[in-house]
Amino acid sequence: MALLAAQNPEDTGRISDDGFRIGQFTVGGTIQLLAATLQLGLVGALIYLVLRRLAIGPRWLRVASLTAGGAVVFEAALLNPDGVDFTILDPDWLPVVLFIMIPATFVLLLSLLAEHWLAPDSWFATAPLRRVGAVLLVWIPTGPLLVLLAAALGVGVIWRRLVIGFPERAKPAVAWTARALVGILGVFALVSLVTNVDAVT
Repeated sequence: MALLAAQNPEDTGRISDDGFRIGQFTVGGTIQLLAATLQLGLVGALIYLVLRRLAIGPRWLRVASLTAGGAVVFEAALLNPDGVDFTILDPDWLPVVLFIMIPATFVLLLSLLAEHWLAPDSWFATAPLRRVGAVLLVWIPTGPLLVLLAAALGVGVIWRRLVIGFPERAKPAVAWTARALVGILGVFALVSLVTNVDAVT
């Protein structure tokens, strides 16, 4: 975002849509950014763990499809045609490019990291449970993680009950129904993203 601020020196000090002061580096703003990034990463990890069961094909296809879908949804949510970042700052295309590249890169790295950690021979899969637990406990003081862990546990329990509750022959239909719903969400997000980009540029 320093590039965007450098292109708009006259807007230095203006408050962005996310509550940051454009072109100014502050301790408070840095802490706020790190906290927001941590929370967003935890939410993204939870969503990835849920959707990972629905992905099909070889590993590269699963990672590619989840990356593309996740990036589109995040980008559609972040790109606000009426926001300060898109109505005040110039050139018009620069914030659009940045707000598309950042979520795409984030989701790609999240997918690759998650697949690495979830691999059968990874440290998280082979290390003693007490060591893995000690690493995870480091993050527990952050309130959002407690909520996300509870949410992940709830989703896991509901998913298992749904899958176990259906007859064996009905399970593929349940999975494909879930995939269809996720696909519909992706299409709506893509339409919204294209519409917002068109409105901004």
